[in-house]
Amino acid sequence: MKKIRKYLAFLMAMGLMLSGMTVLAAGSYGTGGAGEIHDFGYNHHYIGLEEPSVSNTPDGQHPIVGDTWKGDGNVWHTFDGIRWKEGYFPEYRSASRPSSSSGSSKSLSSAEKAAIAAAKEKEAAERKALEEASREAVRLEGEAVAQGFVNGAQMQDAEAAGKSADEYYNNAVLDTQGIEEATPVAQGGNLIVDGKVTNMTASISKVSIAFVDSVRANKDGIVLNVVDVQFPAAEATINFYMPGVTDGANIAAAQYIDGAWTDVEVMEVRADHVVLNLKSNGVVAFLKN
Repeated sequence: MKKIRKYLAFLMAMGLMLSGMTVLAAGSYGTGGAGEIHDFGYNHHYIGLEEPSVSNTPDGQHPIVGDTWKGDGNVWHTFDGIRWKEGYFPEYRSASRPSSSSGSSKSLSSAEKAAIAAAKEKEAAERKALEEASREAVRLEGEAVAQGFVNGAQMQDAEAAGKSADEYYNNAVLDTQGIEEATPVAQGGNLIVDGKVTNMTASISKVSIAFVDSVRANKDGIVLNVVDVQFPAAEATINFYMPGVTDGANIAAAQYIDGAWTDVEVMEVRADHVVLNLKSNGVVAFLKN
């Protein structure tokens, strides 16, 4: 009988201990996921993968000095009022507030209040920055689609090169500053290097008006367009797509090399195409005589 009474007394004592401890199921420690909060007197012990903070814990159970957290890999952390410090430091709690057995109550110190306020302010600022960045990303994507781009990143790349969506996606220069009604210049690959057709493509980029003025001052003929041509070879025969050029038209070309315009060999002129034999990369001008 005495053993039974002792056993009942033990169960009652355990019941009282458990009743003084609150366990909350949490995802972000309070919204229905797997995180847990155990309240021990004035302090909390968190168990979960996410670092406890003001934004993911319920009111009244935000991290305070002396709180502990066991995260991934069962690693202990102790909150020093500003950040989670790896390891268990019971002196933080005993130095900052009485234990739960004292039965006394004590409000947060000014330092603790300041730390919590600073943490809230920091999180609010970070949340605002993320929201603004998200809105800007949505705006940028909408603007990109409206201008014919697949996404905002490609629109920004094109803007840096001074190109429209058509120019960007077609490896072309449709208009050039200083040339009224320029003849478009594009390149679709199949460069001939050392007499063999390759899968190389020449990159077509825009140039400044200075090159347009320079070639006009040094070469005869009507300037159709001036572009920068870059390709992965020392020399290449390149077929340029130039809509509007007629079969057999009298087309000349010159390349800006070492500060001077040098004539370029024109291999073929047919409807909408001009084929050049380039000896180097660089700025190329197309002229009609």
